[in-house]
Amino acid sequence: MSKTQLLIKSCYHFKLISAFRFQPIGKAIGYIFFLSLIVLIPVLLSMIFSTLFSTGEGSGGIMKGISSGVFTIIFLPFIYLLISLLLFCSASLLAGIGLIYVKAGNKRADYKQLWNMSTLSITAPTIILVVVESFLWSVSSIIFVYIFATAVYLFLSMRYIPKMK
Repeated sequence: MSKTQLLIKSCYHFKLISAFRFQPIGKAIGYIFFLSLIVLIPVLLSMIFSTLFSTGEGSGGIMKGISSGVFTIIFLPFIYLLISLLLFCSASLLAGIGLIYVKAGNKRADYKQLWNMSTLSITAPTIILVVVESFLWSVSSIIFVYIFATAVYLFLSMRYIPKMK
């Protein structure tokens, strides 16, 4: 299955998220980098729109737009790496939360499997968060909604993990 198909199906197919736990860790890491690239697109579009449509006076506004565009292009790899780092951290924290749930629910999974599942569980909430933050409104409390949504995605997919005997 291609990464694009995996991205689309991870938004609604909880059994697939649960089955992804058996994949090698390299596939999950590659998926995080792919998701970072997808998330970078709305961020860049938001930067471009804010640069182009910012109110400026005369040629000073044009020069300001050009200089901020050059700034964005120069720091594009750093923005990508920052997004990747944040996604890695959120998947790791979510896997830790899932590990507590696994121990309490007497399920059969370890941290590596939960980390693989967490990489797919963060897909839909991350894309929604980035689109909302980039184009609609930006509030600091939306991160709590993001954490709740990713946990719900993980817990819904953990229903398909078998119990220990």
